[in-house]
Amino acid sequence: MIVGLGIDLIANSRVQRELARAEWRLGDGIFTSREISRCNRDRRPALCYAACFAAKEATLKALGVLVADLGMLREVEVELGDGCAIVLHDRMKSESERLGVRHVRLSLAPGKRQTGALVILES
Repeated sequence: MIVGLGIDLIANSRVQRELARAEWRLGDGIFTSREISRCNRDRRPALCYAACFAAKEATLKALGVLVADLGMLREVEVELGDGCAIVLHDRMKSESERLGVRHVRLSLAPGKRQTGALVILES
């Protein structure tokens, strides 16, 4: 049974600008060290960061959580590679347990201009 659904879309040009200004780094609270390491190794780091950001936002929307602090974004960790997955930590893990979430489904849609993410929470 679906207990939450979230979608997000981000302009790739925005991500490229943020990276050029060094706005999105480890200390800013958005990405985990594993995500930064993974995206920096990617041949197109901006698209990797865009996918992670959109997935985080979509997950928070699916959980019905309003972002109170940037640390919340680090509590949604995106694993990219052969497949893609969401790992929840701390408050977001507790919230998912409260909702009865047993599975988190993630679909990413990278495009030339925008990157989208869809998250489905299942009980």
